[in-house]
Amino acid sequence: MKNKILISLLFVLLGGCTTIEISESDAFDPHVTISADQFPIHSYTLHDLNIETVDGETLDAWFLEREGADKTVIYYGGNGFLMMKSRPLIDAYADVPVHLLMIDYRGYGRSSGEPTVDGVKTDVRAAYNLAKNDLPVESGPIYVHGHSMGSFLAAYIADNEDVAGYILESPITDVDSWTKRLVPGLLRPFVSFDIDDSIKAQNNIEPVKRIIEPLLIIGGEQDEITPFGMAEELHEKSSSDIKRLVKIPNGNHNDLPDSEVYRDALIEFFGDK
Repeated sequence: MKNKILISLLFVLLGGCTTIEISESDAFDPHVTISADQFPIHSYTLHDLNIETVDGETLDAWFLEREGADKTVIYYGGNGFLMMKSRPLIDAYADVPVHLLMIDYRGYGRSSGEPTVDGVKTDVRAAYNLAKNDLPVESGPIYVHGHSMGSFLAAYIADNEDVAGYILESPITDVDSWTKRLVPGLLRPFVSFDIDDSIKAQNNIEPVKRIIEPLLIIGGEQDEITPFGMAEELHEKSSSDIKRLVKIPNGNHNDLPDSEVYRDALIEFFGDK
């Protein structure tokens, strides 16, 4: 979606005013991928699961069981996330004694259906219900971790379900603020956005004001997609008594799990519980 917006901004420079359309389909980037048996995962027992949603879709899911773990983290990726791309994340959690549950949203990987905002919210609820009631082992306290678009989903679950804490990585405050930050100040009089209502309604500011469970926010110093200022704003407005904001030096939007600072932040966050 960002590439589409940048191309539109180029036309602004060349030809004057424009309206940039952001439809619901622009928010998702599904792909078909290979299966888990072609992706060795160390330190875990991998359970390749199917999750049935209430509206009839079947989601591909991985439950990474870790011996001795007493907590479960549900990870909600960004719009381009696939479980087959999750090795850096899995490595980042390697020294954290938690089970890890991931899903491919509807239309992604081997999951059925087509992604929509309401549909993906149904998916993340289905993953939460699986973690709560039907994992191969006892889940223990449940945490949610969302990256980029997935930060909306993690906050949505933390706001509506019983979680022990939540992590927002490269988070977005709200869609209006995000689109404005994409446009240089001098161009703003010439640019407007026509955004689908389902996308425009996504907001992390109000949920973090309500959620009181422990919060870890992680952002990249060099992130041009979701600037670190958004992470700072959410941290400031959070009502959590236990909250921490971590800036990854030289971090961009998608490479934060490679950082030792990121991994140490996870260890500290879960070690405090």
